[in-house]
Amino acid sequence: MKTHHKVAISLIIALLVTAVLVAQKPTKQVTDFDHFPILDYEKKSASDTSGKKTRKKYNNRHAPRISESTDKIFSFNDWEVGLPALPIAKSAAVIVGEVTEGKAELSEDETNIYSEFTVQIAQVLKNDNSLSLGIGNSVLVERSGGRVRLPSGKVVVSRTDKQDLPKVGKRYVLFLTRDEDEDFHILTGYELRDGVVFPLDKLRPGHPITAYTGSSETSFFADLNRILVNPSTSQSR
Repeated sequence: MKTHHKVAISLIIALLVTAVLVAQKPTKQVTDFDHFPILDYEKKSASDTSGKKTRKKYNNRHAPRISESTDKIFSFNDWEVGLPALPIAKSAAVIVGEVTEGKAELSEDETNIYSEFTVQIAQVLKNDNSLSLGIGNSVLVERSGGRVRLPSGKVVVSRTDKQDLPKVGKRYVLFLTRDEDEDFHILTGYELRDGVVFPLDKLRPGHPITAYTGSSETSFFADLNRILVNPSTSQSR
């Protein structure tokens, strides 16, 4: 009986240890790419803009051409390091608007994927003097990442670590930079949903941008307008 009792205790301890280990194991975050714009490789010639500088600047001479053997393209860089919650000073423009269209494109050498988004402007919060942005107009903005469907039906996904792509039909506050080709790029942004604010990008807890997760639009815009009026105001939360 004592032997059976010891065995039973051992089994209970083993089960408890297993339960603790399972509870401590971090939950893997599943990224949803269904909203990433997708380009059909076989139809790319219909929208080919090979003369456009945009396609050349996304070339990656260190990467192979996208093919049936490509699984995914995952880029790492330090884009978020030192980025404040409201990066107004780092932005050429700050707008509020709805994404009305998203389109994926291949780089000229077909080593990379980027996306172009059409945003209908509802508000212009910052606008460098050289930029023509008007309420009610649309502006084209870019971001690295997207999807390409190859002739076999295989879909190749490209993304940058900690970055997400905006969704068509959703409202955003977008912080935009502008490159030497005068194209706008999304630095970061916030989705406005039912009066609540959600960061566009997937940053770890503790990054300044995450402090606004779940904030009301009222408090968010109060902070944003305060800094716009007085750029020297602290952006800490």
